Order: sequence, then C-alpha cells, then structure tokens
Amino acid sequence: MKSKQDTFASLMDDFQYHFDKAVVFDDFLTMTIASFGQNPLVKLSYDEELYLEAIGKYKHHKLVDHIPKLLTCLIMEMEEQIGSSSGNDVLGTYYEQNFSKKGSQQFFTPWHICQFMASTLGSKTSEEPLRILDPCCGSGRMLVCGANHLGKQHYYFGIDIDHTCVKMTALNLFLNGVLHGEVMWADALSPNDFRMCYKLSYQPFGIFRLTDKEHSYLWHCHKNSFYTRSKGSSLSLPSEDGDTANPDASQLTLF
Repeated sequence: MKSKQDTFASLMDDFQYHFDKAVVFDDFLTMTIASFGQNPLVKLSYDEELYLEAIGKYKHHKLVDHIPKLLTCLIMEMEEQIGSSSGNDVLGTYYEQNFSKKGSQQFFTPWHICQFMASTLGSKTSEEPLRILDPCCGSGRMLVCGANHLGKQHYYFGIDIDHTCVKMTALNLFLNGVLHGEVMWADALSPNDFRMCYKLSYQPFGIFRLTDKEHSYLWHCHKNSFYTRSKGSSLSLPSEDGDTANPDASQLTLF
C-alpha cells in the first residue's frame, strides 16, 4: 500500500480535533516569520518571545512535530506551483477554503486577474526603482504577480487591516524572493493608523517586525500620500537599513 504523502493541508487538518485550526494557522505564520528574523549576535530570533509563546501551546502534544513539516510542505508546494495558471499562493488558497466560510467572508483576487493587473504596471525596462503599493493586500497575490512581472529589484508594499493577511503577505513575498519592501498592519483609509509592520530585507537577510511607526518607511510614505506634495520635494527610496530623508509618496504606484 502506498503511504500517504503529507501536504500542507493534510498536516493542518490533523490539528482540527485537538486545537482551533484558525489559531494553529495564525500561530504557524507567527512562528515562521519569527524564525526568518534572526539576530546573528545571539543566534536567536528578534521575536523569540513571540515564537516561544506560540510554540508553547503545542510543545506537550505529539503534533508539535507537524510544525516544521508544515514549513517544508509549504515551500515544496510553492516551488511546484511556480508558473502554474493558478499561482503558488498556497497560504491564501488554504485560508480561503477553510476560514473564509466561517464568518470572515474574505476572498482574494484570482491569480489570473492579479497577473492581468500586474501587466498594467509597465515593463521591466524601468530605469528607476518603482514603489508598488497594494493597500488591501490580502494574501499578497497582486504584489507577488507584480514582482514576477516587473522584477524583484523594485520596492513592494502592502497594507491590510487583518493581521493574519499581513503575515501571509509578508511570507508570500519573502518566500518568492521579494526582499525590498514592507507589509503594514493598518487601516489604509486612515493616514495615522499603525499597529505594526514587517520589513522584508536583503541585508540583513530576513523578515523583521517593526513596532514603532517612526521606523516604518511605508507608514511615512502612506501618510504623506494623504497630503499635498510640497514644491521641490523629490523621490527618496529607503536605504538598506531603512533610513530615508524624505519619504515622498508621489510615485507610489497603486494596484
């Protein structure tokens, strides 16, 4: 008899008789993001406390071994689906199929529509780095399609009012090789709203949680988009350490 092959969905479903599956999904996102934000000086995550708090719910249960397997299956399935007509948004697809039916009513834009919208952004011949914003990013499909179409040298930003969606977007971008950008947990209709933000970085390499809005390039840029651009202001892109003298929003391209 052929042995059952684990998938991301089958491993998640094993939790449903012991834990709230929605909580497990969100905890998995938290732990994975924390594991991708390592402090090399102490060889621990910058968010070690968050990681330990999440893993602590499962450490005395046999299903704790499923958690690293979930990440393995996620990466393998995403790689297998690269270039497919349905895309490789494994997280978003699982979320839609399992949690959107339970009151949240969140459904994400189909992959082929995201590809079409990305094609309207221009071509890969842009000489200047672009800044692409999806102010209601869901699981990040449009931004991933934008990066596939335009290239990963540009800056990709996402905002969503749902924290789980923010985590999915950060992971989807990072695992698809997008290492310039931020994903902010906020109400995009409110210029001063900021709950937290994830920064995607090539150097230092990883996903890093920002809790101070003053350190978020995206928050400054988004806030400035609500106000009139002052005369003589110029486009300023963030440096590798995230600093910028003038976060101008005039060239923040919207999906």
